[in-house]
Amino acid sequence: MNKLSLATVVASAALVMAVPAHSAEKEFTTKVAIDAWFPDGKVGSKEGAVRDNDVDASQAFSIAFEHPYPILPNVKVRYTPVKAERFEYDQIDYTGYYKLLETDGLQFDVGLTLTQFANGEFNKGGSVSTDPAQPANQSFSETAINMYADASMHIPNTNFHIFGQYDFGSSSDTRTMDGQAGVKYILPVDAVDVEFKLGYRVMDHEFGYFEGFDSDQANVMVDGWFGGLSFDF
Repeated sequence: MNKLSLATVVASAALVMAVPAHSAEKEFTTKVAIDAWFPDGKVGSKEGAVRDNDVDASQAFSIAFEHPYPILPNVKVRYTPVKAERFEYDQIDYTGYYKLLETDGLQFDVGLTLTQFANGEFNKGGSVSTDPAQPANQSFSETAINMYADASMHIPNTNFHIFGQYDFGSSSDTRTMDGQAGVKYILPVDAVDVEFKLGYRVMDHEFGYFEGFDSDQANVMVDGWFGGLSFDF
């Protein structure tokens, strides 16, 4: 893994070491979610990037476990496969987070995410660049540390909430960002809360892993609308 920038480490540590808020409800919960995502992809330098409707990233899955112990972080794992003509990878996010604020109207979580890029390929078939000095079909399997934030706001007198989630990290030659925002409708059903989500998700990664490419030339952006369903037990 590449050396982390000092700024990222300091900022991340400050967030995680902040005193976590006590939840009004002391209980264990499990949340399982699946999203149907409809993104486009853009790859190459920011000036000459090529945008295509060729991204096969139709699903994302996550599971989260929360508990009543304020010292220990809650945990969440999210899996998003991304496959396109010029690049592909499986993105797996392992997140530890604390609830800094949780009221009837507002919720705010912060923490750290270890992002794993597995089964990655870049410049498949030489499609990103025709320069023979830039090798084609470069495989990669890397990790990155990101700051994590998640927030939601309840719209009064409704079951609707506005939400946003953001992961960001930077090292000496790599920058990763994954964010989403939207609206969700929460339907209580006995002991289970069912959530329906609609929003927009953006992955914007500048990879510094590849021979013959700097991080600007290896800029990968995947963005599009998604709809989701989750169950909170």
